[in-house]
Amino acid sequence: MPIVTFLPGGIACEVEAGTGLQDAARTCGAMIPFPCACKGACGKCLVKALRGRLDFSDNGKLSADLRRQGFVLACRSLVTEDVDVLIPSSVGGEAGQFSDALSRMDVDEALFPRAADIKPLASCRKIAVAPAEPLDGLGDYDRLSRAVKGQPHAGAIDMPLDLLQRLPDTLRENGGAVFVWQADADGVSRVVDITSEAPGADYGVAIDIGTTTVALQLVDIQRAMVMDTLTLYNAQIDRGADIISRITYAKNRDRIQEMRGLVLSTINSGIAELCSRNGGIRADEIRNITVAGNTTMLHLLMGIRPEYIRLEPYTPAVMKPPLYRASALGMDVNPNALVWIAPNVGSYVGGDITAGMLCTDFAKGSEEVCLFIDIGTNGEIVLGNGDFLMGCACSAGPAFEGGGIERGMRASAGAIERVEVDPESGECRSFVIGGGAPKGICGSGLISLMAQLLGAGIIDQRGKLDRSGRYAPVTVVGKTARYMMTPSAAGDVGVYLTEHDIDNFIRAKAAIFSACVTLLKSVGMGFDAIDKFYIAGGFGRYIDIDDAQTLGLLPCLASEKFLYIGNSSLAGAFMALVSERHREKILELASKVTYVDLSSEAGYMDEYVAAMFLPHTDMSMFRGKGSGVRSC
Repeated sequence: MPIVTFLPGGIACEVEAGTGLQDAARTCGAMIPFPCACKGACGKCLVKALRGRLDFSDNGKLSADLRRQGFVLACRSLVTEDVDVLIPSSVGGEAGQFSDALSRMDVDEALFPRAADIKPLASCRKIAVAPAEPLDGLGDYDRLSRAVKGQPHAGAIDMPLDLLQRLPDTLRENGGAVFVWQADADGVSRVVDITSEAPGADYGVAIDIGTTTVALQLVDIQRAMVMDTLTLYNAQIDRGADIISRITYAKNRDRIQEMRGLVLSTINSGIAELCSRNGGIRADEIRNITVAGNTTMLHLLMGIRPEYIRLEPYTPAVMKPPLYRASALGMDVNPNALVWIAPNVGSYVGGDITAGMLCTDFAKGSEEVCLFIDIGTNGEIVLGNGDFLMGCACSAGPAFEGGGIERGMRASAGAIERVEVDPESGECRSFVIGGGAPKGICGSGLISLMAQLLGAGIIDQRGKLDRSGRYAPVTVVGKTARYMMTPSAAGDVGVYLTEHDIDNFIRAKAAIFSACVTLLKSVGMGFDAIDKFYIAGGFGRYIDIDDAQTLGLLPCLASEKFLYIGNSSLAGAFMALVSERHREKILELASKVTYVDLSSEAGYMDEYVAAMFLPHTDMSMFRGKGSGVRSC
């Protein structure tokens, strides 16, 4: 009989050939969502066969793109041979484009934690503590230390006071048999929890702290399975749209604590929502936390003054943060839970990148030259292979996430995500997330619109709109022009794009492209040396390669070289949460990255200025792009 293994949890069971995958999942105890009760109507039970194949009966619900990536519907698939099945995580919050990398990447099964890999920071084990003996000179704490360490003369363990306070009763409730959550790191055994009863549940949370958004995953630790995912706006956004403005704002102790409180309010509200909507999980059942984020965000989480990150010699306070208890950081989970924070490699290349590198061939030491770019408010880039790694960062601003655009918004219900422009009339047809009337335009919609306008000649290569009157959607207001995507009406200004918005986008794309060029030139390479080009970030999965090349955001490479990996930072945080092997790999990768400070790189500003054109000042780099000829 075939064996089906569900990933990333590594849950396996044997089933009869021809068993429906939904029945196999129930037999194994694997969690696959079936919102339409297995009628094949909703298209939500996406899975992917990583090894072996599934007999899938296609009913037309999946897009051609998803089929090409190998996704099928679990409710219409049969198990006919041994097969490994990836279950993508569910996506919580508003419907939109914030999903985890595990469900969006070209998955290499070797990167996923299997059952043998599952080793969270704090693991639970049952131990027997010797009973008290008269005049043996040992207290309850001493006897527990010996049992935890497994040695008759073991040294002390790190045990929080609240656990010590309840230790005497706990040891005597079941004759010295107890369940202990402990973490052994740096020669120290840290106790997280102790009970006399077998644990009913054990949860962890993986967190990605971005400049614009905070993403969280609730994880079943015992099965290494993502239960739910949620993305929220980072409450710090009202104190600055980008990293530099956040650093500038947090100039004194009160401001630092304010910023720390804002991000903690986002994290804690997210954890509370995840617990509530997953059966009322108790906070004290969350005993493991991992956090990834850029260097500034991690400093603000820890309440550390970030000022010196932006001042020469651009030195962060900490590269590899130590383990902290959740109570010390202010997280509303088990107060003794351990928090592992992904390491930074430089002022502007942080733990979000080191965690995200797990989702690339960097983690396998491949000989192929790869370029990994996380496109967001801060554009972070890593170049290299198994022999070398170089990293840098640039300030792209929030345009890609809808910020700094008058009618911009995040990729959620009501956002225009794609357009089609009639080159004769200039009128556009908008495609809206969730359907209905558009409320604004998100990053992918902005790229789509600008590429269409450039191809039709409605904007020129400097980003200026045609003011001749030929195109009805182009209107002039004062000294600036705007392109109307939807008409204005009483009480509604409509959705439009201004020349100022276009300028913001051009600056953002120029920052990204020039950073890539500069990093490549620093090692004597060009784009032709790249074997794989990884695109990560909140909206990276939804970038149309051809449109991005038309605008000069991405280089002129063959489309098969581009790989979307979504929120790789969150994916890496999840893998680090459940696997010691992956935590060690992140630390190893971070230690290999040579950080390049673009501000001190000769020629970077020249590259930036050259990229302030659609697609670029050097048109030979794009072979006809920007003139409506799509020839990359």
